Amino acid sequence: MILVYKMTTCVHVVDIKTMRTHEIASPKYWEHQFTAICSRERLTEFIVLNIEEADFDVSTSRAAAKNKFRMVQVEI
Repeated sequence: MILVYKMTTCVHVVDIKTMRTHEIASPKYWEHQFTAICSRERLTEFIVLNIEEADFDVSTSRAAAKNKFRMVQVEI
């Protein structure tokens, strides 16, 4: 499963299991469009009670190594 985190001339996504980032060029996106499994209307607001660092090897992801994204456990 991937999460779109930014839209520019490319679609910027992060793989939520590996924390690896990818860019999908706009011609590729329009050639192979994908649909979202969830839209803003279907989201639910939660209260975050606690956040803890998760055991994750940062050497597997450039974005995680740069602290751009971090794997955490969230108690809601």
